[in-house]
Amino acid sequence: MKKEVGEWLMAILVSVILIVLIRSFLFVSYSVDGLSMDPTFEDGDRVVANKIVEYFGGYETGDVVVFNSEVGPAYVKRVIGTPGDTVKMEDKQVYVNGEPLEEDYVVNTGDSYMDNFTLSDLGVEGGEIPQDQFLVLGDNRPISRDSRDFGMVDREQIIGEVQLRFWPLNRFGTNFD
Repeated sequence: MKKEVGEWLMAILVSVILIVLIRSFLFVSYSVDGLSMDPTFEDGDRVVANKIVEYFGGYETGDVVVFNSEVGPAYVKRVIGTPGDTVKMEDKQVYVNGEPLEEDYVVNTGDSYMDNFTLSDLGVEGGEIPQDQFLVLGDNRPISRDSRDFGMVDREQIIGEVQLRFWPLNRFGTNFD
């Protein structure tokens, strides 16, 4: 009996250690707060962010990331511009490096604040996104607080790339492009 209890305690201890290691270094779950990423994510959706994707190629245009905010809880937004890119928006069309960005996921209902912008409007000097910074926008542009409000997001602020929605179960998914 003592041996069996010891084995159970050891299994529980190993499980707890694995959970702590996974949450600390590999994956972490977040709850989407608000409608700024609608229709891709709805208020209350639960997602998993991959923390190690940065070490295997980094973040690219179109990736959905979770990042720490300086003004409150973490945000979930889409990467639109990466270091070295030029980005502007004219008449609700985003241009990255002079090419129109195809964005089937974007909600454009009515007029959005700041429909037109350039990087210089967002406080970026030199015309290109600086090293280790990213321009992020919400998919629901008319109501999203994003780089149009708070500027570029530093690489250090990014927690990870959203790779899984696990709640609600009827919206379970893995591809958010």
